[in-house]
Amino acid sequence: MTRHTLFTFLASLTLTFGASAQSMSDSVKIIVPFAAGGPADMVARIVSTPLGIALGKTVVVDNKGGAGGVIGAAAAAKSPADGNTLLLTTSSLVITAGTTPNLSYNPRKDIEPVYLLGEVQTMLAVRSSLGVNTLSELIAKAKGPNKLNYGSTGVGGTMHIGAELFSKSANVPVVHIPYRGAAPAINDLMAGTVDFVNADVPILRAFVKEGRIKALVIYDTKRSPLLPDVPTAIEAGLPGLMMSNWYGVLVPAGTPADAKKRLEDALAKVVRQPEVAARLAEAGFMNPQNAAGFKVRLDGDFDRWLPWLKEANIRAE
Repeated sequence: MTRHTLFTFLASLTLTFGASAQSMSDSVKIIVPFAAGGPADMVARIVSTPLGIALGKTVVVDNKGGAGGVIGAAAAAKSPADGNTLLLTTSSLVITAGTTPNLSYNPRKDIEPVYLLGEVQTMLAVRSSLGVNTLSELIAKAKGPNKLNYGSTGVGGTMHIGAELFSKSANVPVVHIPYRGAAPAINDLMAGTVDFVNADVPILRAFVKEGRIKALVIYDTKRSPLLPDVPTAIEAGLPGLMMSNWYGVLVPAGTPADAKKRLEDALAKVVRQPEVAARLAEAGFMNPQNAAGFKVRLDGDFDRWLPWLKEANIRAE
């Protein structure tokens, strides 16, 4: 197995999207602000069919990728607030709010949370040839005469933010090498061109198990059930290294309360269905939350990351 990523993993779990005889006036659109075939798109297609059944409507997935999720989020924020347009996005909603100047929408006011489908733990992994087996050994090497480098999907992406969080938490200099996607960055990690990456656990798990890269730390207070032998940030001695990537559903601000409640209840029902729950669990999803819990998570993320991003002076390209 040489190119096993979360993209192909989730694609194998996708539920077939069946057409409905209902009219388009009875349809719900899920805007995914990323390209088809990516993790968010695959999650949308996993839940779309059962969500349509729960709502008694046709559910259409509409990919509006670009600008790190900004284009799709803007389209959702400006859509009619009638309960028929949803936004399925990730933690990028918060990160782009802090890295992208002059947004055409306010992510804290123009979009409202409905349901948090789950969060995926993230971790730091190094090339096998680097010669380190623990986080403390990596920090010591980073303080040596030769700066370490890391790969990411570009400025402002979660891979970039996670690596910079490590750099600042450990007070070590590192060199950023941006790529046009996660796959080429991870391929170069395995090839030895890149020293380390920060990415979602499911994306890296197969390569860790094959021994092609070395996992050093989970950015969390609890270990990953997918890689239970990898220590947490606290266990590794760097408690500030906390980060995960969530996937949630939101609607345009002003959507009627009864419509939001119906969507929230339907999504809660969907993620509890054994087949869907099993697929999401296998993909590393944890801790689904209702609208109230999702709002608490969003507010906490905005309060944490916006000042941090400003202080770190990280701006999208």
